[in-house]
Amino acid sequence: MGKAEEKTRIFSGSDADMVQASRVAHGLFTEDKPAFISFDSSFADPFGENWLQKIENAAAVSQDSQYVGGQSELTENVETIMENCRTFFQSMKYFIEKAFPGQTAIHVQFGYNDYDASRKSETRMIKFLDMLHKAAVGHSAKLIEAGFPQEKIDNIAALSKQLSDADYAQEMAKKKRPSVTQERITILNDCYEVMQHVCKAGKIIFADDRAKYDQYLLPNERTQEKEEPAAPVN
Repeated sequence: MGKAEEKTRIFSGSDADMVQASRVAHGLFTEDKPAFISFDSSFADPFGENWLQKIENAAAVSQDSQYVGGQSELTENVETIMENCRTFFQSMKYFIEKAFPGQTAIHVQFGYNDYDASRKSETRMIKFLDMLHKAAVGHSAKLIEAGFPQEKIDNIAALSKQLSDADYAQEMAKKKRPSVTQERITILNDCYEVMQHVCKAGKIIFADDRAKYDQYLLPNERTQEKEEPAAPVN
């Protein structure tokens, strides 16, 4: 099976400009609808209503920049929880060493040898917290006696779940972004294609009326006309 073809925008300029141009073109079409229907009966209702729905869909579709902003929030959330995990462990070490002074073998059970490799990796930190929680439960009596209460032992598991959930949300957003982008492009292209079709017909219908003809120029066609040098005067 071949790789699916990636969709690209079929119009130039910004999405917002295209949507606004479509709204204007739709308004012109509505005023000139009898002429369009006389030219091609497929422009009869519900053509106008269907086009307006495509315009509304294009206006409402999530912008890629907004999606990236949402990903940034998810990343910031992961980083905040990671910092909370690091702070929690550094505080807990005080009580581990108070409860088990000089007992290196027990310190290893609490992940002392794994912390440096885990402090910058979400997946490793999750495993580290699970190890830390298991050790804390196994040595809870000594920890509680040293001043580290049961609620803080329980908080290790809560931190692990928070980080796991946040990391999952972040990774899912990364995976979904290409699909969301393709869906957005499809909706925008659908809107543009209808405007393109109407403007093509409009330029034929009003070929003998320069003012009306110009109304049905696409945005890029207006730009091209402005950029064309004036004809030399003989």
